Amino acid sequence: MSDIAGTLWTSPGQYTGRVIKAAAAFGGIKLGFPANYVHHEDNHKEEFKSKFPHSKIPAWLGSDGFTLFESAPVARYVASLAPNSGLLGSNLRERTLIDQWVHLIEEVNDNTENIEEILDGDLVPYTKPMHTTFISQQLRGLTTLNNHLATRTFFVGERITLADIYVGALVLRACHINIDTAERKKLPHLMRHLETVVNQPVFEGIFPSVPVLEKARAYVPPKKK
Repeated sequence: MSDIAGTLWTSPGQYTGRVIKAAAAFGGIKLGFPANYVHHEDNHKEEFKSKFPHSKIPAWLGSDGFTLFESAPVARYVASLAPNSGLLGSNLRERTLIDQWVHLIEEVNDNTENIEEILDGDLVPYTKPMHTTFISQQLRGLTTLNNHLATRTFFVGERITLADIYVGALVLRACHINIDTAERKKLPHLMRHLETVVNQPVFEGIFPSVPVLEKARAYVPPKKK
């Protein structure tokens, strides 16, 4: 087991967990996973909380005992274990630009999560103006990403970096929720980038295929009691 860099706690549907798996795959880093992990149960046990006090995943326990939580730091750390992969850029400016795009897509993802919670009735108050606001904020971020890609294949430099993996994973998540056919036509460069990233042979089995969402789920007012 000495060739395992560390153990990653995540769940099958967690897109930020997929980012870390993809970064590891790209860099040739071998990951271990806890056996029979049950989210919302095992992460609230004292054994888990003694390492990760906020009970959050993704969470990382290195083979050397080093622990981390929060997806972006874990992804950066795992990428750093393969310094020749290019995932973190080759100089300070590139590293800073990668961080810039990672933070922007995290903001877009926050709005995606809010939209999902509204559509599932989990966000209270449940209002149409709130839904519209989150849609507008999400589209603004996606448009910025799309425009940046109008003249380039990847976000930073001439090859895949952590920024591309992060953007690809979280845009893919949004495509399952509310980026439908009409919205995709407004984001041609971003959609091309998404297909380029998720279809890398090294990522096989990590990302699902890009779905065909003909029509995004619409806001439905809650029934009056």
